[in-house]
Amino acid sequence: MMQTVKGFILLGLVVILWVGSSTLIQTILEDTNFNKPFFLTYFSTSLFSLYFIDIFRRRQDIRNEVLPGLRFTAIKAAQFCPLWFGANYLYNLSLTLTSIASSTILSSTSGIFTLLLSIFLIKASPDVFKFLAVLVSFGGTVCIAMSDWNTQSETALGDILALSGAVVYALYCIFISKVGESVYLPHLFAFVGAINFVCLMPLFAVLNYTGVETFKFPDGEVLGFLFLNGLFGTVLSDVLWAFSVKFLNPALSTLGITLTIPLSMVVDAIIDDMSYSVVYIFGAIFIVFGFFIMAMFEHPTIGPKISNKGLKERFCKKYSDDVDFENQILIKKHEKTEETTPCDDTQKSL
Repeated sequence: MMQTVKGFILLGLVVILWVGSSTLIQTILEDTNFNKPFFLTYFSTSLFSLYFIDIFRRRQDIRNEVLPGLRFTAIKAAQFCPLWFGANYLYNLSLTLTSIASSTILSSTSGIFTLLLSIFLIKASPDVFKFLAVLVSFGGTVCIAMSDWNTQSETALGDILALSGAVVYALYCIFISKVGESVYLPHLFAFVGAINFVCLMPLFAVLNYTGVETFKFPDGEVLGFLFLNGLFGTVLSDVLWAFSVKFLNPALSTLGITLTIPLSMVVDAIIDDMSYSVVYIFGAIFIVFGFFIMAMFEHPTIGPKISNKGLKERFCKKYSDDVDFENQILIKKHEKTEETTPCDDTQKSL
């Protein structure tokens, strides 16, 4: 139970950090005209290397096998790095090629993909209420995104990238769920940062040569924004989020991230005095309600009751009780008939 509580606390902290991070990303991409999604993702991911400080600090624990070995951790990081970078880069790139509404809708399908893939890859239970939770949350995201729909800025390529990012993000969640017990997550991300820094550096030349993203080193102001975003929106928040996946289930952690939408609405309403339509508000309510349904599976009493197994047992018990009740009525009728029959025979003989 304590792990579940820790998971929810960490998820709440991540939502707060990501709301702040999204504001910084918007400032970097729009206000400073530094529209470089690959550089943004590369820089943020490379900052994971700061966790090597912890590896150095805890080297004695690693030698004594209190923590997993560095070779094993590096291998898992090499497997994980393409998933992490791919999910984040595809999302950042989609923002430059399609509308924010389209990107938001398609990225939110990661909850559906996470649930489906977790059923096939880690044999999670295909509970009906989990699908209901994901669909309710997705419906809320659609309501909000449709309120901001702008067809002039969307392209098919951007939509495909956003959808692809959602699939890769789902695989990323499941990977963390599977290896979370066998590695120390801060050390895993340290190697992710180092591998990203070394292996992906040549792509700057490729992207610059092909014209996909011309290389430009940021000025001091942008570099400061990048560092703040990377430190809090990536280095800290992603490790906290990985721990939440470890303590909770992947689908719940994925749905939890959609809570950034209603929280952003609250922040905008307080700071910028923004008002929202009824559809927008109902969308936020659906998102929170979808998360609430999924969160019920972590409750030690309610979770088993709303699972497929629990629902089946309750249905079978109710059906059995109904059958028993009908049988008891028939037995009583039969006994009553047997009791009255001798009396009738006596009356006839008289």
